[in-house]
Order: sequence, then C-alpha cells, then structure tokens
Amino acid sequence: MHISLVAETLFSIGGFPITNSFLTSAIATVILIIMAVIVGEKYQKLPFGLQHAFEMAYEFFENMATEVIGVKGKKYVPLVVTFFLFIIFSNWLSLVPGVGSIGLYLSEHGETIFVPFFRGGNADLNTTLALAIISVAAAQFYGVKSKGIKKHLHHFKNPIEIVTEFSKIFSFGFRLFGNIFAGEVLLLASASIFVLLSGNNSSFLGIPGGLIQAPFYMFEVFVGFIQAFIFAVLTMIFISIYVEHEVS
Repeated sequence: MHISLVAETLFSIGGFPITNSFLTSAIATVILIIMAVIVGEKYQKLPFGLQHAFEMAYEFFENMATEVIGVKGKKYVPLVVTFFLFIIFSNWLSLVPGVGSIGLYLSEHGETIFVPFFRGGNADLNTTLALAIISVAAAQFYGVKSKGIKKHLHHFKNPIEIVTEFSKIFSFGFRLFGNIFAGEVLLLASASIFVLLSGNNSSFLGIPGGLIQAPFYMFEVFVGFIQAFIFAVLTMIFISIYVEHEVS
C-alpha cells in the first residue's frame, strides 16, 4: 500500500506539471460549469432538481450574509457559494470509484509504486492553500473597498493581527487538506485491511474489504459536505469582520 503526501505528476505542458489532483480539480470545475449552463438554459420560476439544490445553497448563504453583514452583504454571496460548490464537488468527486484506484505502476528510486491517474483535488496541499489565500485576500480586498485603505489598516495596529491573517491561511489550508487526505487514507486502509493482515494479494479479498469500506464511504460523504460548509461560512465571517454593517 503506497501513500504519498504529495500529488504525483502525470505529465507536463510547457514545463507546467499536471498532477493527478490538478486533473481531478479541473474535472470538478468543468462539471460545475456544465451544470451551471444547464441550469441557466432550463431556468424555471418554480425550481426543481438541480436548480432547486443550487438555489437552496445560494439562499442559505444569502440569508447568512444579510444577518451577519446587512442587506448589502448579499454582494459577497457569489464568492462564498463558489467556494462551497467547488470544495464539495471536489470532495465528493474523490469518492467516485476509480479515483485513487486506477493508474500505473512505475519504478521510482528502484521501488515499484502505484501512481493513480486521479486523486482528490483537496488532498493536495497546494490546492487548499490556494483556496485559503484567495479567501483571506478577498476579505482584505472587500475591507479596503468598504472602508477605504486608511480605516482598514486600523485593524492592524497590533502586529498580532498581521500574524493572525497569515495563520488563517495555514489554518484554512491544512484543515481542509488534513481532513480530506486522512479520509482517503482511511478508505484505502479499510479496503486493504484483509490484504495487509493476510499478506495475500488475491482479488477476492476486495469483496469483504469493500463491505468494511462502505460505512466509511458514507462518513466521508458527510465530511466532504461539512468541510465545504465550514470553509464557506468562515469566509463569510472573515469578510464581515472587515466590512461595514450595512442595513440598507
């Protein structure tokens, strides 16, 4: 059983490495774009199915923005909902059969290792740190836009506040990465437990391994939702700290 903290590079385009986690994130993005186009073209006043699910998510965060920031807090909702949808789709896409289990055996440093074609997008620290940087930077941007740079800088009279902003990035990034990566390891270990205990690599052991893995799959579906929800809610809260509370 090979477990790698770092996403494996599949190929390069113009010197830019394309990793298996990047490929999965790209697929999640394309799926979301296609779903958005479908919902837009088939928009109904009485939402149903996919449109209803999207509108429920949007309305939830819109109500939260109104309560926390005020009526004009609605303008921050698209960013927050985008975070939520991208993260939850990336998390759930990593649970699709084949992700993490279909790949090639390659020789590296004299050792044969398995390199999957697809890996959970948020099981790559680069992805989660990028999302965290965008979240924290957006809060700063909206703060400056709302109050002006002079009033906004009053938040940072104490140097500890500057350190806090950087700690948010690491906290955001490592929390999301840690939970998703740990989930992938848990699923792999539960499916391989009989192989590890017996030392037998028979494909028949995959059947009881799959039965053991099933409840963990359901748990990871829940974890994927919770992590997306927490990230989106905290982003909204961070924005609310730096913008004026507007009631009209």
